[in-house]
Amino acid sequence: MDAWMIAILALCGSCGGMLLTMMWRHQLPPHHEQEETRDLLKIAVGVMATLVALILGMLVGSAKGTFDTANAAIAVEGAKVIELNRVLLDYGPETQPVRAAVRDKVVAMEARIWPASGRPDTASLLRDADGERSWDDVLQGIRRLEPGNAIQEHLKSRALQLAGDISVERWLLFEQMQAGLPLILLLVLITWVFLLFIGLGLIAPRNSTAAIALLACALSMSGAIFLIVELTRPLDGWIQVSKLPVVRALQMISK
Repeated sequence: MDAWMIAILALCGSCGGMLLTMMWRHQLPPHHEQEETRDLLKIAVGVMATLVALILGMLVGSAKGTFDTANAAIAVEGAKVIELNRVLLDYGPETQPVRAAVRDKVVAMEARIWPASGRPDTASLLRDADGERSWDDVLQGIRRLEPGNAIQEHLKSRALQLAGDISVERWLLFEQMQAGLPLILLLVLITWVFLLFIGLGLIAPRNSTAAIALLACALSMSGAIFLIVELTRPLDGWIQVSKLPVVRALQMISK
C-alpha cells in the first residue's frame, strides 16, 4: 500500500473519530459529563497518547536506521566499483572487456533504481535477474584472466573478492525492499490513533481553537506515519536514497 494512502487513512480515521465524538457527545446521559468521568477520561487519554508517542518514536528511529543502512550500502557499492575498476586497470589492458561490463552494469543499475520517468517499478526491480547475470559475466571474465606474475595473481584475487562483495551487497539491498513494515502493525497503530482522537473529542471544548489544535495533532501523526512507511522503502519510495555515489562511480570508471 502506498505511503500516501496509509497517511490519508490515518488522518481520516483520527479526524473522523474526533469529529464524531465532538458532535454527538451532547447526546450522552448527564452523568457521563460528571467531573469524575472527565478526570478518568483525561487519564485514559494520557496513557494512550504516551503509548502512541512511544510507538511512533521507535518506528521513526527504526525506519531512519533502515534508510541510513541503504544509503550507506549504495555509498559502499560505489566505492567498491571504483576500486574494482582501478584494480582491473592496474592488471593490464586485457581487462578492458571486463571493465566495460562493469560500467554497463552500473549504468543499468542507475537506470533501474533512479529511472528518468520518476519512481522505479518495484515488481520489475525484484524480478529483474539480468543485473545478476551481468555480474556473473564480470566474475567469469575475471576468472578467465591468466596472470603472468605474482602481482597480477594478487590483483586477480582482489578483483574477484571485490566483484563478489558487490554482487552480495546488491542482493542484500534488493532484499531489503521486500521487508517493509508488517501491515498488521500499521493497522494496529492507526486503530490506536483513532481511539486516541475519540478520547480527545470527548474532553475537548467545542470551539474552533480546540478543533484546529486537534487537527494539527492529527496532521502531525499522519505525517509521522508517512515518514515511517517511506523510510522503510529506500529504493522505491517517494523519499529515495541518494544516487550521487553511483554517479561519481560512473564518472570515475568512465575516464
